[in-house]
Amino acid sequence: MKGIYLTQESKQEIEAKIAELEDKFLLISDSLTSMENQGKVDMLKEILSSATILPVEESWYDTNISAVQPEQKLGKTYPNGVIIQQQNGK
Repeated sequence: MKGIYLTQESKQEIEAKIAELEDKFLLISDSLTSMENQGKVDMLKEILSSATILPVEESWYDTNISAVQPEQKLGKTYPNGVIIQQQNGK
């Protein structure tokens, strides 16, 4: 898989879901349901293994990237990219 971008928070949510599904393995006696859960765990682990984790900044100004050649400065500071949180209505 390519082109999957997650925040650290999203990564942690997926890891929590994996742990929850793995805990259910111990309680499930139905092999079909167990196989279904294993498939979900495998899929989530595949997503995590191929995802790029991006940092999150409150605003563009928090990146400290000036308007002079921002692509060069952005690439040095955030080589994989950055997520800028949406400001209220901006």
